[in-house]
Order: sequence, then structure tokens, then C-alpha cells
Amino acid sequence: MKETKIADFGTWETPLSASLIFQGRQNISNPIPWAGGILFLQTMPEEQNALVLMYCNSAGELSRVSPEGFSIRSRVHEYGGLSFIGGEEQVFYCNYHDQEIYRQHFDVAANSFTAPVQVTHSAGVEVRYCELLIDKLGQRLICVREDHRQANGNANAVLNTLVAIPLSEALPITPDAQQILYSESDFVCNPTLSDDGKYISFVTWSHPNMPWDDTEIIVAQFSATGALTDVLEVDAGQASAKVQPSFDAANNLYFISDRSNFWNLVIVEHQHLRPMCVSRPLFSTQADCCGPAWEMGKRNYVVLGQSEVIISVVKDCHWQLQRLTVSNQQVEVLEQGLGLLEQIRKSEDDKVFYLAAAPDDYPSIYRLDLCSATKKAVKTVLVKAVVPTQLGAGLVSQAEHIEFVGPSGAKAYGLLYLPKNPLFKGPSSELPPLLVNVHGGPTGTARAALNPMHQFWTARGFAVLDLNHRGSSGYGRQFRKLLYGQWGVVDIEDIVAAVGYLIAREQVAPNKIAIRGGSAGGYAVLASLAACDLFSAGTSYYGVSDLELLARDTHKFESRYLDQLIGPYPEAKETYQARSPINKLANIKAAVLILQGEEDKVVPPNQAILINERLSEQNSATEFISFEGEGHGFRMPANQIRSLEAELSFYRRNLLGIAT
Repeated sequence: MKETKIADFGTWETPLSASLIFQGRQNISNPIPWAGGILFLQTMPEEQNALVLMYCNSAGELSRVSPEGFSIRSRVHEYGGLSFIGGEEQVFYCNYHDQEIYRQHFDVAANSFTAPVQVTHSAGVEVRYCELLIDKLGQRLICVREDHRQANGNANAVLNTLVAIPLSEALPITPDAQQILYSESDFVCNPTLSDDGKYISFVTWSHPNMPWDDTEIIVAQFSATGALTDVLEVDAGQASAKVQPSFDAANNLYFISDRSNFWNLVIVEHQHLRPMCVSRPLFSTQADCCGPAWEMGKRNYVVLGQSEVIISVVKDCHWQLQRLTVSNQQVEVLEQGLGLLEQIRKSEDDKVFYLAAAPDDYPSIYRLDLCSATKKAVKTVLVKAVVPTQLGAGLVSQAEHIEFVGPSGAKAYGLLYLPKNPLFKGPSSELPPLLVNVHGGPTGTARAALNPMHQFWTARGFAVLDLNHRGSSGYGRQFRKLLYGQWGVVDIEDIVAAVGYLIAREQVAPNKIAIRGGSAGGYAVLASLAACDLFSAGTSYYGVSDLELLARDTHKFESRYLDQLIGPYPEAKETYQARSPINKLANIKAAVLILQGEEDKVVPPNQAILINERLSEQNSATEFISFEGEGHGFRMPANQIRSLEAELSFYRRNLLGIAT
């Protein structure tokens, strides 16, 4: 055993470097049952973190499906989502570089995949696809399409529709040869087919709503020409966020709705699809069963036959996997204490697959075998994510879920990580510096799954608060709505209150506080620095500095989001100006680090360039780094490493007073 050293907080030595975190990490996501095994996506660091389609067969053997040079990622909504599907002996996927759909066949005898064949020919990235379905009866693909061809830079002229792509004709298929199934709303997502192929259901919404505001569930049948017929809206006129529709074998329709305040499961029995189309609660709990649909294709439950439902539940940032017996409403907790749980899927023989992570682990893919006779559930890991051995249990700081009350009496929450390193401890007379981490969205949420970047800081002697201010998800619809009209006000109040709470508990040094965040979290960083003098330093990753500029220059998906968060523009122009950090630069005395991707379409680079130019004139402790080839969120390992190392050096100079 090595002797524990006493050293100043923030200066501790650790093997957990930025290179160790990013250089070789292979993230696993989106398990889809197929051909007796599963398809899933995996990042390849040696290919600039391209998303590669992989296949794990029933024997646990892994095969690469998509070839080098392809990245399986959609740009619909810019955030993308589920971008592949498997059917019989073929797979279909969207390639990021040209946004076209490709097909590969699986040779069972040779246990190998053929070369990709282009399915669509759609003028490059001007036309994008997501959430693919295979319509066996119609011999076609059904998917969400986002068409920029006639937009000419006008975000609101982009067309989002549900389309059918014939597979019986010569490939590739142009957009004009695709059948538009639904175009009566600004957005469409989550298409799902009944087992017999006779019914389709999907989610729609229109501006100024986001998919976590007020959405509609549509259910329809197909005509002889493949068009939609008997189109009905479920729970018409009911203001709620409805997501993730699916059918059971009897064509009962299920979906998740937050009409009870929490995202819970409801059902429309098949006999009630005509004429009323009204749902009733099926699984009710005082907790959310899913999160906001920033990415398309999430699935947080599966229905097994007509008797059981496997569903996720989140409370205080920790997830449970639960089983509902429909006949008697009995609920059984199958797994609990998870830091992440999503993409619950089932195979044709009702085996359940899901992506999950414990607080000390990366997300991995699991299979759940349910014995109908004994009612026992057996969990098996299928694809295990590799956590570096250096990030062992002795180095991992476990999160404490905290609840605090601000000056207005409103509650907010967060996950607190205290410094942890078995080789070091701080002087008894000192308290650790604090990094406040603000998530994006702003409907995002702190996650309790192992976050190596949080551990990067705690292993060096920093405390980290991953904040869930008002407006965050995971605490119900009413909590999310508390931010509406108040963005830049109540979230900043909660940030200040959280810091005060930890100072009062004597857990952090009051003169060594920094704040960091990306996107909406980056806006919170800049707004907090302009609102108070609590912070010595702040780091904005691709954050918003000018709300007016953002209202005029962002993508379609979020082009009216500020209507809800602040107010309609230009009617609320004065409010936009009053809450923009760019107009309060004289108040920012703290050191500021600005990190920005040059190809960001969500928060365009002009935001970072402008505030850097103006702030640098009066604040010499302003730093700016631009990253070529990066969009909204850094994906290339070299840039991820560079940004984190730059942030550490920035805090050493401006928070700890260490020359670097």
C-alpha cells in the first residue's frame, strides 16, 4: 500500500488523463434484436469516432457490418437518432457523410455481409432520413424524411414528412419517387407498425412546440395504393407530450404520455381505436418512464404478448427496470440503482434487450430472459463496454443526489461528486474547489452512470456538482415547465442557490468556484458569470451568448424553442436583449474559456466569435479555441482530448493560481 499524501485540492496526480478517457473508448449504443442476435452501434476512435454498425450473433461472436468510410448517423433535427434497421437477411442504414440509405445482405452460410448498395439518391445532405421501418406487406421502407432542397437557408422551409421508399424498383430511389405518407405537421417521429402490418402509428407536433411539450399520436391504416387511410388522432385536444407508440399482437396501441405530470404508459384497446380513440392509464407511477426526445427512436418499454410490460423508471437520477403484469397491475422491480437505462427492445421470441450502466460502469448491452413458468428474470451481458483498469473502484467518486431550496422557495436538484483519490487527501484546513456542471437542453438531466469527465476532476481533488435546475427532465412535466418564459432567470437562481447550499454545508471552498457547460449549459455559464461574482472561472462549450442572434440563426427543430423559453421574437425583443450575456460583458470579471466547433449548425460559431471579440477587449483572462471539423459536440478523439486538457490548464491558472 502506498502512503497517502497530503496535497492541495486540485493538484492531485492521477492516471486518469484526457487521453486515457478518449483515445481508445468505444461507446456502445442502440441495440436492435435481429437474426437471433443483436445489431448495435459502436464508436471507432481510430476512425475519428465513426459510428460503426456491429452484429453480435447468438453465440456472442461480433462482426462488423458497415465498412470503413461509413458512419451510421442521421442528421435529421441535427441530433439524429435511430439510423438503422434489420429485416430477414438484410440491414438498412443511413450514412452520415452523404445522408443516403444503404442496404447490406447477410450471407448466412458464409456468416458475412455483402458490400453496401445505395437505396436512395437524394442530393447529398440536403435530404436526410431517420427511424427506418421495413413494411413487409408493401415491400418498402417507411421512415422520417427531412428535406432541405427548397429551403435556401430558411430553417422553417425545411420539410419533415413520413415517407415510403419502394424496394421492388431499381435502386437507388430519388426523393420524387418516394411516396409521402404524412405531411400535415411541422415534425413527425416514432413511426411503428403493427405485427400484421395493417396499422401504423407515429408522433407529430408543430411549432412552437417541442416533442416534450404538446404532441399528437396518429394512428392509421393503409389503402390499396399504400397511402394512409382512416387517419385518427389519439386523445385529440389533450395537451400533453405523447411519445413512443407501439402495438401488441392484438393491435392494442400503447404510448407514453405525461398528462398525469409524469411520463407514464397508457393504452388504447383495439376496439376503442374507432370511433373514440381515447387512452386510459396502464402503468402509473410518480416518476418518469422516459426522457425528452432530443434524439429519435428511443424506446423505454416493450410489451410481451398482452400480459406483461417491461419498462424503465427514473427517480433522483437513478433508473429501475420494472415488470408490469397487466391482468392484476402487479409491479416487480427487476433491476435498480442504474445510472442509465434506455433502448429497451424485444426479439420475435420475446427476449428483452436493453442498454444500461451502473454508476461505476459504462453503458453495455444486456439480455433479459423471462421464464413464464417461474416468473424469474435472468440477466446476461451480451456486449460489455471496456472501462480502463486505471478507473477502478478505488478512484470512482459515487454521486450523492441532493435537493436544495432557492430564495423563491422552489426546489432544485443535482448529483454531487466529492474528491476521491486513494493516494491523496487535502489539507485538513482546506476545502476543495467546486466545478458546477450545467447540462444542455435545457431539458437535459444529470446522469448517474459513470462519467469519466466527472471522475477526471474528482481524482484531481475537485468537487463536481452536476446540476438539475428547474426545467430539467426526470422530475415531471410541471418541473420542466417551470423554466418556460424564465430561461436565464430561474436556472441562474438555482445555480447560485446550489453553490450557496454547498458553501453553507462547508463542502467546498467559497473562493474557488468554477462553472462549465455545453450548448444551453454554455449559455448558463455565461449568464451566471454576468449575474454574480460567485465564480472565479467559467468554461462555455458551444454556448449561446446572443439570444437574438440564435432566434434568427438556428436549425428548424429548435427555431421556435425560444418562443417557449423566453417569448415570441421580435415581440419580446427587449427580454432577449436583457437576458443575453453579450449585452452584459461589463459584469463578467471572471476568467472565461470559450470552446466552439466550426461546423456547428445548432449554435452557429458566430455566437462564440462575437463574444470572444468583445469580451477580450475588457477581460484579459478570456480564451478562445475553435475546432475544425466539429459540430455541436466534439466527436474526434484528438479534439476531445485537446479541449479537456485546455480546460484543466485554464482552471489551474485561474482557479488555483498555478502557473502553467
